[in-house]
Amino acid sequence: MARTLKTVLTNFSSGELNPLLATRIDTPAYSNGAKQCRNFALLAEGGLMRRPGTTYLATLPAESRLIPFVFSDDEIAIIVLSNQRMDVYNIDGSVIVSNYTTNCNWTTAQLFELNFAQFGDTIFITHRDNEIRKLFRESATSFTVSVFAFDDDDSVTVSGVNKTTRPFYKYASSSISVSLSSHGTGTGRTVTASANAFTSNQVGDYIEINKKQGKITGFTSATQVTITIIEDMGNAGPHFDWAEQSISTKRGFPQAVTFHNNRLWLGGLKSRPAGILASRISEYFNFSVGTGEADEAIDLDIAGSEVNEVRHMLSGKDLQVFTDGGEYYIPRANDNTITPGNVSVLRQTAYGISRTAPIIFDQAAGFVQKNGKAVREFIYSDIEDGYKSTSVSILAQHLIDNPKQVAIIKGNFTRPEQYAFFLNNGTTLPGTMAIFHSVRDEKIAGWSLWTTKENDLYQSVVTLNEYLVCIVKRQLNGSTVYTLEKFGDDDSITLDMQTTSTVSQRGTPLVQGASQSGAVVKIDGFTSDPQINETFTIAGNSTEYTIQAVTNNGGGSYDLNLDQNLAASPADNAVVTIVKGYFHSVNGIYTNESVNAVEGNSSLGAFTVSATDTITLNSPRATGVKIGFNYTPIIETMPIDKELPEGPLTGLPRRISRAIIDINSALDLTVKAADTTSKSLVVQQVNFTGGSDLTPVTDKKEFFFLGYSKSPTVTLSQDDPLPIKILGMSVEVVFAWVLILLH
Repeated sequence: MARTLKTVLTNFSSGELNPLLATRIDTPAYSNGAKQCRNFALLAEGGLMRRPGTTYLATLPAESRLIPFVFSDDEIAIIVLSNQRMDVYNIDGSVIVSNYTTNCNWTTAQLFELNFAQFGDTIFITHRDNEIRKLFRESATSFTVSVFAFDDDDSVTVSGVNKTTRPFYKYASSSISVSLSSHGTGTGRTVTASANAFTSNQVGDYIEINKKQGKITGFTSATQVTITIIEDMGNAGPHFDWAEQSISTKRGFPQAVTFHNNRLWLGGLKSRPAGILASRISEYFNFSVGTGEADEAIDLDIAGSEVNEVRHMLSGKDLQVFTDGGEYYIPRANDNTITPGNVSVLRQTAYGISRTAPIIFDQAAGFVQKNGKAVREFIYSDIEDGYKSTSVSILAQHLIDNPKQVAIIKGNFTRPEQYAFFLNNGTTLPGTMAIFHSVRDEKIAGWSLWTTKENDLYQSVVTLNEYLVCIVKRQLNGSTVYTLEKFGDDDSITLDMQTTSTVSQRGTPLVQGASQSGAVVKIDGFTSDPQINETFTIAGNSTEYTIQAVTNNGGGSYDLNLDQNLAASPADNAVVTIVKGYFHSVNGIYTNESVNAVEGNSSLGAFTVSATDTITLNSPRATGVKIGFNYTPIIETMPIDKELPEGPLTGLPRRISRAIIDINSALDLTVKAADTTSKSLVVQQVNFTGGSDLTPVTDKKEFFFLGYSKSPTVTLSQDDPLPIKILGMSVEVVFAWVLILLH
């Protein structure tokens, strides 16, 4: 006896689910989840749309990393860092700064280990192996990079050497003492250590003896250096109370950086992995701890049975501290301040973070777990009076492949949704982006995966206000090219690396002979044959003439039969300008590549760009044809299943007899069902493509299927680069209950 089940619905709001969940129909996300969700963006109301394509902005010199710079709503800049170099672009791809190399100390291998924090017109860039850099906006057209310099106290100076506000730390063993040739202020004083304590790269560093400062001016041996004493050190020693700079070439530099509570915070010092430093309040270059007054600098280490390397810090409700071994926070006092007297570091969870910086997303901090295989949120719980960490990728963990960069869009794509972009850098899904969509208040969360042209890889991604910008490593014309591209804010841009073509003149056509009249004109100067249906104008006359027939006279001369008589007799050698035609010039970066062309709501097909950087269209088109690389959106349901009183349908033969697709807007859609051998049966293909006057379809479309399967699914895909938005789908399932009884 056959039965029909009519209540299986989905709106795809749970996104792509882990294949291991194929039989977990008890999971709430199952009914609205998908076996595949590729190149779609999930919507807050449920449903999905084709992900936005990208616009080509510029070609970059080498492998690079993006850093966003937002000075105001109206003034943003794209910072591009490559090996010991910085370039700066406007959001339209125009160049602000080119090939800037001064103080650019980062290498290619370090690019995605850099951390940064922006305050006003300044970005601080940190790496545990590099001196801190200060990237400064001097004006809308000028950016510079300099070495971070701690404030000097010029009220205390000796021979031109000022007292510094650098932080100090006792690195040497407590058993090692130092003695002075003279304890009074002055130059050329000798410091002798009781054991090896000095290195040659300390020349220029400061030293603190008995809480008084001197500056190392010469290196003699591992036990002896020469200093300038800035403050009288009381006696010659020996002194066991002495310290070195916390931040130096010898001891390394901080990895983490952020602004919080009106202080600049640094953490993860190379020789103090658990160390955390904070500047004086509102004095971001002053790290002098002084006597511990409320506004003075803070210096502490995370205590514990194991050393936890501080990798990132994030300013939120509290200062959140992420280490390789766990997640911490520094709470505020009742007056919302953090001072040397009340500072404390509280451990909350013990998962550990990767070297990828966390982000604030949907009321929580999102971070990549140390193993690179999970994304977790770190969020304050009033019930628990502390922070908790839960996995937000547990249902789609197969999409997380060691992300190296994270970006977030709040309310882009002309909609209120939030999206977090995790740029994969592992071996399974390299160069793809796992997209997390969440609306916490509505209990909506789901993942999808974005890819671009085959063999091309996303390399970097950032957001600047409402803009999402990326670098793509592309294989073009037999070479590796790094391109700067900007995603659209909705699904109206349907190609990747999209640009606009221009009509090619194919030479310099000129009217041959004066005083011509009627519907035939003689023209020469073409480098290739003029074509029927091409449209042109003649200098001094705005009238457009369409070619009806072509006669080749030889010697580069052509008689062109027109759709109308000449409006006026043209002058000899009058310039002819083609305004509509077959030949379109494109950017040379597309040479020999297969591209797709779109005009309005019409997909014109795929074309190969010639060696002369042109494409040949099949019909006359306007001057602004959009060309770029197509990508395929695809959504496949989880196996259609249901828990019945008699038991689940899991593993039993059943047939999806009908699917009703709720189409909000579409011009192209392919619907198919798959049998157990994965041989796709194309049941019905609906192509709404046509001319530029086509109106997208908004309707509920029915599709009927034949054949039983133990794991039936429905797949929706789109082959042409056209907009598409789907709200949901309902299906009818037919199953033979007698088969269940027999089994």
